Amino acid sequence: MKLWDKIRKTGTSEEAYRPEQATFAVRPDTVYAPVSGVLVSVEEINDEVVSSKLLGEGYGILPVGDAIYAPADGRVVMTTVTNHAIGLLTTTGAEVIIHIGLGTVAMNGKGFTSYVNQGDEVRAGTPLIGFDSAAIKDAGFEDVVTVVVSNAPQVGHIEYAAVSNTLIGDRPLVKIGDPLLVIR
Repeated sequence: MKLWDKIRKTGTSEEAYRPEQATFAVRPDTVYAPVSGVLVSVEEINDEVVSSKLLGEGYGILPVGDAIYAPADGRVVMTTVTNHAIGLLTTTGAEVIIHIGLGTVAMNGKGFTSYVNQGDEVRAGTPLIGFDSAAIKDAGFEDVVTVVVSNAPQVGHIEYAAVSNTLIGDRPLVKIGDPLLVIR
């Protein structure tokens, strides 16, 4: 190997960016905000399947940030090839689906990075997916993050717990780790 090739090779060995673990107090019966942003009701999401609660009970979050974190302790049970959605089975049996954007499957993974694999055990606050809101919007899609418990009737009653004293346009602002849903 020539000297120039060695120099060039050492200059290109970059590790992919991975966000730090988020830390927050957790309870096993609670699903926490996986991203910071402005909270919207699931009925307001501009998707008929989501807004009619066919996917489950939950919220939408207009994100501020570029990473999705585990909203509870559990196991990754579903990933997508395009990295725009993920499913977790919490330690209490709740199936949580997190979907980034509307129509973003058509982006074929562009603007999304997965930090975990199906079968991985995760703790609340573990980085799951990175995403580029600007790329989503440039592609003509909404970047709303949907967080739902898909098996709510089987695990118990869902209480909507997200409250905030900080409002943007009469809507609560949540941060990573704020309680969203409590399963009773």
